Amino acid sequence: MVCLQSSATRAVRRLRPGTVALATSASQSRAGSSGSAAGKRSWVEHPADSDFPLQNLPFGVFSCRKGGARCATAIGGYVVDLSALANAGLLSSLPFDARSVFQRHTLNAFMALPRPAWTATRARLTELLVAGGDEKVKRDKDLRAAVFQPLSEVTMHLPAEIGDYTDFYSSKEHATNVGIMFRGKDNALQPNWLHL
Repeated sequence: MVCLQSSATRAVRRLRPGTVALATSASQSRAGSSGSAAGKRSWVEHPADSDFPLQNLPFGVFSCRKGGARCATAIGGYVVDLSALANAGLLSSLPFDARSVFQRHTLNAFMALPRPAWTATRARLTELLVAGGDEKVKRDKDLRAAVFQPLSEVTMHLPAEIGDYTDFYSSKEHATNVGIMFRGKDNALQPNWLHL
């Protein structure tokens, strides 16, 4: 899982808050909505060298002036509010309760789901964002304003609650391997390590 913060905001042209630029070129509107996002374009306008094209929809947690921390993805220079999509009923086909999962302030509940749930989520997001796909968001100005937030106007948060910490140096095998790198095979594990 990736936090959405990146350098992508530097290349996005300035728009009024709450507006999303629509791509209008013929090449962007030809892509279909089935299958993977490979070779497809989004209807959301963004630079060709964006860190977050349709093929790289990361997951993260953000907050903005419109509300507290909640789950999101990104496309181009925008955060895509997953809780707003879920509240609009656009994620109801997913094999889990998207409203409950994406209104949380971390991705922990989403990360706890099995891989097929992640795959279904990515497929549905692609369907909503690909040119020629499900156009419910694209056609609804108020919904676009609720769903899309410019990256430059949001605060990104640690996307997960860390429940525990493991220091892998505590394993004898790891400590030996590191010791070999620094001291050689004959003196890999210091005698005091066994008494920690």
